[in-house]
Amino acid sequence: MKNVLKITVFAIMTVFMVNCSSNEDDGLGGNIPSNGWRIGSTNYTTVLAMRNLAGPNTLGAFDKVPGDGTNTVAVIFNNTAGIAAGTYKIVTTGDQSDLLADEIMFGTNINYNNTTGHYEKEFVPVIGQNVSATVTITGGKVKVVIPEINIVSLPISASSTTNTFAGTIIEQ
Repeated sequence: MKNVLKITVFAIMTVFMVNCSSNEDDGLGGNIPSNGWRIGSTNYTTVLAMRNLAGPNTLGAFDKVPGDGTNTVAVIFNNTAGIAAGTYKIVTTGDQSDLLADEIMFGTNINYNNTTGHYEKEFVPVIGQNVSATVTITGGKVKVVIPEINIVSLPISASSTTNTFAGTIIEQ
């Protein structure tokens, strides 16, 4: 599990180095899963989600017990403002401390391989979109609702794939 957490943190840190653009300025609509996330037409149901999984002021989720084939999402908040209820613009930036108090970023990974210690694909939001997530806190547990947004696979190159993402990540 420690290696999966390290890989997740590495994937999220890779988010910070992304630089691409998009002409999509608005949320794309679509149905949002109520407990998990969707990449394209594939749905993932959260079985484990907790705070500080990918570092301070983060919320991470797994679709099964970490190991071969695990798929993950990590939502990252400003490292000093912390996690609070509200509306947050989804951005991709170079460092968690660069996030403004009203911004979050996220990364999602599919198909972890224990042998290689890597995911098959890692995705981050396409830069330049105007999409916001809603964060609520009930009974001390965080819930992040991310409407449909365009994502791109890492590393970004001519062969990168794009897809859509939507999800509801709920701390357990």
